[in-house]
Amino acid sequence: MTVIESIIQFLGMYERENRIGVDKLESQAASYSLMKAPQENVQRFISGMEIHTDYYQLMARLDAQSEQERIANNAWGQGITEWIGQKNEAKQFPVLDGYRCTGISVSTPFYMGMTDKAGAVYQMTIAIEYVKEKKA
Repeated sequence: MTVIESIIQFLGMYERENRIGVDKLESQAASYSLMKAPQENVQRFISGMEIHTDYYQLMARLDAQSEQERIANNAWGQGITEWIGQKNEAKQFPVLDGYRCTGISVSTPFYMGMTDKAGAVYQMTIAIEYVKEKKA
């Protein structure tokens, strides 16, 4: 399983109702997608161990015509942000094949990016830190 698949599986524990896609946000309301951001930080050590911090954009297309819908959307964003923080504090991380996850956090809070007549696209950035050991 890839890192992005592991993160989607992890986020699925919070968002059970809707499937989170990869790299494509569907046009219908209540669609979700996770996209890898073009940024990565890597710390390399003499031992060959590497600590990676990767960033992923979680995007959600949601109905946003009414004030109530926008309030509910922001409540969802606040809820998943708090949930990720709680999981990080409890050291309950995504399970990564071949790597050891050491942290997950929200690096850019949930916000409304684009709007149209019926809905809006919201997004947030999730940072994941993992250790890659030198292969023998």
